[in-house]
Amino acid sequence: MSKINFKNMLLIVILLLEIVIFGVIYLFGKNGIKQLKQGKIENEQLVCELQELKQVVQKLEKQLQDWETNNFYQEQIARERLHLSKPNEQIYYLD
Repeated sequence: MSKINFKNMLLIVILLLEIVIFGVIYLFGKNGIKQLKQGKIENEQLVCELQELKQVVQKLEKQLQDWETNNFYQEQIARERLHLSKPNEQIYYLD
């Protein structure tokens, strides 16, 4: 009987070790839950960044369209950003 008990105890210990090892690998392994959660967080951050970049692209496309179709916009850019003026105009800078 002691052989049966020893074998049973050995099998139980081996089974428990397998369960612990499987649990550690499942949680912390290369494709474990921890890695999946981290990947999900990174994915959400990238989606937010993508949305922001899409908005920037839309704004730039609108500016390009305005530049190509609106002479007043071209003049506005020339005056404000390039500090250009028409002949006989004076520019005043206010602080």
